[in-house]
Amino acid sequence: MIVFLCILSFVFSSVRSEDIRTSILYVGGSGPGNYSSIQTAVATAEDGDIVFVYNGSYYENILVDKSLILSGEHKNTTIIDGGGDGFVVALLANNVTLSGFTIINSENKFPYAGIYVKSDFNVITGTILTGNYYGMHLGYLSQGNLISNNTIFQNQQCGIYFTHASNNKLFGNVVSDHDFNGFGLYEFSDNNEILNNIFALNRYTGVNIRESYQNQVTGNTFIQDNVGLHKPSPEYQTIVRDNTFIDTGLLMEEERDAIVLTVVIFDILVFFVFLVLRKIFV
Repeated sequence: MIVFLCILSFVFSSVRSEDIRTSILYVGGSGPGNYSSIQTAVATAEDGDIVFVYNGSYYENILVDKSLILSGEHKNTTIIDGGGDGFVVALLANNVTLSGFTIINSENKFPYAGIYVKSDFNVITGTILTGNYYGMHLGYLSQGNLISNNTIFQNQQCGIYFTHASNNKLFGNVVSDHDFNGFGLYEFSDNNEILNNIFALNRYTGVNIRESYQNQVTGNTFIQDNVGLHKPSPEYQTIVRDNTFIDTGLLMEEERDAIVLTVVIFDILVFFVFLVLRKIFV
C-alpha cells in the first residue's frame, strides 16, 4: 500500500508538472540557441509558452496562431517593422498577451494595421503603434480583448478601428495625431468600454461611434480634437459620462438616423405639395 501511494503521488506530481510546463524562447541577444526571427520562435513555441524578444529591429510580419505571451525587452527599442507589407502583427489565436514593442510600417491601404486582431480574450499593453495605415484593427466578431496603456500616434487613418467587434475594453491609452479618428467603432461594434484614455489632436474625431449599440465612453480626456465625440442617434443607447474636453472644436455631435430624417423630409415635402395644390385649386 505504501509503495502504491508513493507511485500514485509521483504520477500526480508528474502530471501537474507537465500541465504547468512553460518554456521561454528568446529572440535576438547573444545567448546560445536564441532565435534570430520572431516568427520562427512563435512557430516553434507551444500554447502557454513565452517568446521574449531582446532590443533590436526585426523586419518581419508576425502571425500568432497560438495562445502565448509575446514580450519585447523595451517598447522604445524593440521594433517590429512590417516593411510596408500586410499586417505587421496578426493575432489569430485566443488568449495572447502582446507587450513591449514599437510596431511600424504596415501596408498602406485598407484593412492593414500595425496590429490586427481576429480572435478573443487577448491583452495588448505597453506597446507603441505608429506609421501604419491603422494603428490597430479589431476584425469581425473579435471580443473580450483588453487594450491598455498603449501609445498610438501618427498612423495614416485611425489610431484604432473596430468593425463588428464587441465586448472589448480600451483603457488608459494615449491616441493622438491622426488625420481621421483617434478611435472609430463601426458596423455594430457593440458593448465596448472606452475608459480613461487620452484622445488628442485627431483631425476628425477623438472617438467616432457609428451604427453600434450600448458603448460606454467614460472618464476620457479629449484635447484639441476637431470633434471630441461623435455618437450615434439615441436609440443606440451610448453611455457618455465624466469626460473632459480641452480646447476641442466641437465637444460632442450626435448623428441622426437616416431613416428618421428621410421620413421627416418626405412629410415636409408632402405638406408643401398639399399647400401648393390647395392654392391652385381653391
